[in-house]
Amino acid sequence: MSGRWHSALGYALTGEELDLPDAQAPDPSGLVDDLAALGWTRTRIADHARRVLEAEQGWPHLVPATLRAGCGAAQLAALMGRVRELLDLTTLETRPPSGRRRLNADELRLLREVPPHHGS
Repeated sequence: MSGRWHSALGYALTGEELDLPDAQAPDPSGLVDDLAALGWTRTRIADHARRVLEAEQGWPHLVPATLRAGCGAAQLAALMGRVRELLDLTTLETRPPSGRRRLNADELRLLREVPPHHGS
């Protein structure tokens, strides 16, 4: 693996091209430390992500081609997932389980429908 992993991941999280050391092999824990050293703590990244999402824009940010050169898309996505886990940002909101409710007429009809081959 070669590429600008930390620069690409840093951009995806912050929307800024940061002065991060290029890594021949990605180091998610090292990236989290490097981001914090630049002032991008977990709290700041989470606040930034919420503001971006509230503005109905995409987060993580799309990484420009120049920053992701040499970084495979699947590897970059997997690494982003790992970095988000380390930052405790896999989900940005927690919702309670939905409560039980009565089925409407269409839902009841669908439950009563049986395929023609059922029971044969």
